[in-house]
Amino acid sequence: MYLFTHTLVSFVSVILLPFSLSFYLPDSSPLLHLNNQVREVHLYTDNHRRGMYLQMTLDGGVSGSDAQTLHSVMELKSINPGSTVIKGHSSSLFLCVDSEGHLRGQRQYVEADCTFRELLLADGYTRFLSSHHGVPVSLASKHSPDRHTALPFTRFLPLRNTLAGESATEQPPNNERYLNVDSDDLLGMGLNTVGSPQFSMDK
Repeated sequence: MYLFTHTLVSFVSVILLPFSLSFYLPDSSPLLHLNNQVREVHLYTDNHRRGMYLQMTLDGGVSGSDAQTLHSVMELKSINPGSTVIKGHSSSLFLCVDSEGHLRGQRQYVEADCTFRELLLADGYTRFLSSHHGVPVSLASKHSPDRHTALPFTRFLPLRNTLAGESATEQPPNNERYLNVDSDDLLGMGLNTVGSPQFSMDK
């Protein structure tokens, strides 16, 4: 009887082993994804007449450029599921919006004005809606009748930065950030505080 039981257990183990391996779940630790925390892109938008790139200049002005420029390189960082912060790589300013939909770049991060919900559309474009005000990021003029519609200049296609020598990932080694694994705040989110998101691509 013992021999039969032992043989049966061994047989079942051999049969079930491939199934147990097939259901293995890879480690989903957020530490594995820190290197991809910041996306460096150009935000392209268009309508049936014109296409342009969102750009932010050193004085905080936000406008559209017909071509990719140093001022149109944006750094996107997800700070919470569905919540994104946008920062100009060249200007080091945060993209912010007020309740009227007016865009501006500012050095100080204000959660209510500078946090967006990132909505992926079926055609590959993305819409950015103010998490607090509910208005979309739009490059339509203030007096345009279609400023707040779903299509003209309110949907953006994130395009990889291809400007030679301007990738922020090519910083010298002394600018690298190191992870303190002994810290109680491993991801740098802060406890009971609202601080400026720390972009790993900061100069």
